[in-house]
Amino acid sequence: MNEKVEAPIFRLVPAATSGIDFINQLKESPDFNILEYPYFYNGGGVAAGDINNDGLIDLYFTSNQGENKLYLNKGGLIFEDITSQAKVAGSGTWATGVTMADVNADGFLDIYVSRVGNYKNAQGKNELFINNGDNTFTESAQAYGLDFEGFSTQTAFFDYDRDGDLDMYLLNHSIKNPEAFAFSRARFIPSEKGDKLYQSQLAQGKETFMDVTEEAGIYSSALGFGLGLGIGDLNNDGWPDIYISNDFTENDYLYLNNQNGTFTEQLESSIQHTSRYSMGNVLGDLNNDGFNEIITTDMLPSDPQIWKKSLGEDKSEVYKIKLNYGYNHQYVRNTLQKNLGNGQFSDLSLLANTFATDWSWSPLIFDMDNDGFQDIHITNGIFKRPNDLDFINYSSLTSDPDADVKEADLINTLPTLKIANYAGKGAGDFRFEPKAIGWGLDQASYSNGSAYADLDNDGDLDLIVNNIEQEAFVYENLSKSENSYLTVRLKSEGFNKNAVGAKVTVTAGGREFTRENNPTKGFESSVPTDLYFGLGIAQQIDKIEITWPEGQSQTLENIQPNQVLTISPSDLVTVNELLAEDKPTLLSLLDTNIGYTHQEDDFSDLGREYIIPRLFNHEGPALAAGDVDGNGLDDIFFGGAKGQSGELWLQKTEGNFEKGESRFFDLLSIAEDVSATFFDADGDQDLDLYVTSAGNENSETMIFSYDKLYINQGNGLFQFSPQALNKVGSQGKTVSVADIDGDGDLDVFVGANVVSGAFGTYPEQFLLINNGKGFFQNQFDRRFELEESIGMVNDSEWFDYDQDGDQDLVLVGEWMPITIFENDGKGRFKKAAIKAFENTNGWWYSLHVADLNNDGKPDLVAGNLGLNTKLKASIQEPVSLYAGDFDNNGQVDPVVFHYLEGVESPFATRDDLIKQIPSIKKKHKNYTSYADLKGPADLLGEDYDKKGAVKRAFTMSSKAFINLGKGKFEAIDLPLEAQHSPTMDIVAEDFNGDNITDLLLFGNNYTFRNDYGRADAKPITLLLGKGEGHFMPTNDAFLNTQNTWGEYRQARPINLGITKGIVAVRNNDKPIILQWPSQTAKAAN
Repeated sequence: MNEKVEAPIFRLVPAATSGIDFINQLKESPDFNILEYPYFYNGGGVAAGDINNDGLIDLYFTSNQGENKLYLNKGGLIFEDITSQAKVAGSGTWATGVTMADVNADGFLDIYVSRVGNYKNAQGKNELFINNGDNTFTESAQAYGLDFEGFSTQTAFFDYDRDGDLDMYLLNHSIKNPEAFAFSRARFIPSEKGDKLYQSQLAQGKETFMDVTEEAGIYSSALGFGLGLGIGDLNNDGWPDIYISNDFTENDYLYLNNQNGTFTEQLESSIQHTSRYSMGNVLGDLNNDGFNEIITTDMLPSDPQIWKKSLGEDKSEVYKIKLNYGYNHQYVRNTLQKNLGNGQFSDLSLLANTFATDWSWSPLIFDMDNDGFQDIHITNGIFKRPNDLDFINYSSLTSDPDADVKEADLINTLPTLKIANYAGKGAGDFRFEPKAIGWGLDQASYSNGSAYADLDNDGDLDLIVNNIEQEAFVYENLSKSENSYLTVRLKSEGFNKNAVGAKVTVTAGGREFTRENNPTKGFESSVPTDLYFGLGIAQQIDKIEITWPEGQSQTLENIQPNQVLTISPSDLVTVNELLAEDKPTLLSLLDTNIGYTHQEDDFSDLGREYIIPRLFNHEGPALAAGDVDGNGLDDIFFGGAKGQSGELWLQKTEGNFEKGESRFFDLLSIAEDVSATFFDADGDQDLDLYVTSAGNENSETMIFSYDKLYINQGNGLFQFSPQALNKVGSQGKTVSVADIDGDGDLDVFVGANVVSGAFGTYPEQFLLINNGKGFFQNQFDRRFELEESIGMVNDSEWFDYDQDGDQDLVLVGEWMPITIFENDGKGRFKKAAIKAFENTNGWWYSLHVADLNNDGKPDLVAGNLGLNTKLKASIQEPVSLYAGDFDNNGQVDPVVFHYLEGVESPFATRDDLIKQIPSIKKKHKNYTSYADLKGPADLLGEDYDKKGAVKRAFTMSSKAFINLGKGKFEAIDLPLEAQHSPTMDIVAEDFNGDNITDLLLFGNNYTFRNDYGRADAKPITLLLGKGEGHFMPTNDAFLNTQNTWGEYRQARPINLGITKGIVAVRNNDKPIILQWPSQTAKAAN
């Protein structure tokens, strides 16, 4: 990750100065190594806390094969090793996670150490060191009922039942063969070695814990490979929830607290996809909206060379099997799940550019420079890389019984590489600027657990990291700026002395900052119970609101910053424990009786075109809206998938529908309906229906792939007109109508985006001229003056862009620029030369014409791929498609390239490219050779750009284009919130009645290959117009619920009588109808 060089704000404190000389050293043996235990290189953790109440934060490190160490802070970043006298070294081997908590409520922090026990060379039970108050501890796990023996990773102490004492979640991992997986229902089968929830009995007068795992609804099966444990209030109901990161096949778990001592696991109804090899996790508010986001880590390399020779995504067949087995969508990358505030989360890691930080372990969210925006630090590194593809190939060869290869020799072939940890500077908008180098955090290492703490009490946060085969890092934060800070130290009576679970919101400088007191964070580690706030340039704190763990609230006002503020409960107010009531919204979901559901077929383009970026057989459903029976209410046509009949639903009364006659739709259901429109084809004053047949399953020349025109018999009954179109077969993605030649009838443009079986070549486009009686002739070639083929068209619209009285045509598509064809007044067209459209080549899916600034001229809105993607495009570093027959076998090979660290690199893996172009295997015999590619010529030959089509994408942003008149437009990027997902369709209306056009964007696209990943972050975005073509995103959580989530294709305004509505269709799902409240609809009219 490239970044600017600047003065560092962190200094690595030498061990000789700090006194912290801890090293987690590992020694492999024939019966205990990475091949025998997959977590051999997972490393250890670190806990930060004040064990002697002297106001200085002390540190405890865990070791896998040596003694754990406790270091007492003496001030001035000088520490003393007191392990021996404190009696906390531990009696077993293979310690993993560590947590500090006041378990017995005596006012002193205790230490709980997780271990791997009773497995090969790893022996010992988990240990609880009770603080004696004199810098010594007594191991008491058995006495407290917490001496678990098995495969523990980490613990969290928290008051899940809000009875005033600290309970404990114990995160464990399985040792079953991680490559084998069972049906997901196996997660309901308890295992003695699975995760545990222990309820403290302290409030009942007993210093012990009781196992309540099963009755609390916690999964405890052998499927769980738990590596990350996060506690936090994820739905702002005042109760602590749990997030578990599971490695390998099993889903992560999201447990919502039911407020009655039980939890409900609901990851799949809240999160669209997760990391595949989920490791550490952290919960925290990244955009200062008061809701916790979730970061999980995985092992996708940031270095392009390592990336290309590392094990990546599942093959599509395996991926599909896992889904059928009941597992959620998973990808090999970090995730950053934005909390939408309504129980739903959106992964924005690709937008944030935090998705690839190598073999990552401990993510932390904290304000490193006190500017008021939370930053991210992620540890990474693996001592030896078992996911190296050349190693995997070699090890598979040596698995032959006749192969004379010793295990030790095999381990020695594993690649080793130290890299720097990741640091990202936040700005509150989910974009992070890489800062490891700039901030002085770029030391190469194999790092695992980490924690932050203000070790020197100077108001900024220092950083501590546990490394393998290297001294632990202690970074002093040197931030010297005008930024203010506040440290909040909560002290409570009762059994939760440090108020674990409390939430504090600080208001200062016009901003709000929220922190929760949940010390277990990252990977195998815990932070102090102090809450740290960077306040930016604010010089006064207006208000501090504390929600104490048992639900009571306290408010302080007019507080000075730049201090450690100790707060105890006083003047408490009971707060409502229920979620806030729903606020009035501009749009609401209409409950209809429409029984249609789109049912996608199982065909996959990848069976014949191995390296296309996405599937083109899931383009439907088609959608058309209009009053076909003349009763003044709009009716709806829904297209069917291949083998599924389209359906007509007639609106009989306001918002009530009845299924119409479908005889001809049933007969012609062999091809997928992708686009449709109602228009008066035969001039008899009623609406007829045009439907395109596409979906890429069938050749365009097959009779059942032809488009269809259904003639309205005058009462909403339709009859197929077989001769009307004269065999129009086009893989039509878009259809639009207008009287283009001024003869009084409506003509039709049909735009296509793909040639079946030949992605990257130019499909045929159609301009169907109406003879006035509903019969059409294709005159595209005759009427369009072209210097080159148009491209892969996804959407089209007729409008008079130059206001000369005739209809011009605007087109968008993949690998295309925004393109307007100007009508000469006689129905002939020439591409308009518009400067604002130069270099707008993108992956455009949708467009809409509307007057965005109320100046009377038609403007454009165009929906692109968005910025939440692995593909970063610019004029200097475009995404490119080279589509030619590179192995001379008569088939088109569509190879996508993008830039990685300044080098144009193929996006596809070596394995997938070999399936498409087998000769590559001879040229690049191993993955290292493939990773060393220096451009398309290295892969495809020197004449790569002469063997077929070359296409570029220079931008992935969705945009508005303001019509300035005289053939000029101004391009304006839509707000960042509109770039979270592809924009598949656009509706422009005045939703809030202020006489300014607003935009409703419909998104998500699940058709991308696994190595791209589903684009599923945002189904619906509402942008309110501010005038002059600028828009403001709304807090649109109400639009993005479980009921409205999906993969949208098309949306149309619809007349519902006294209200307006929008009908939108989703692939493989039911349609939805959104409506305005009556008063808003009237104001908009």
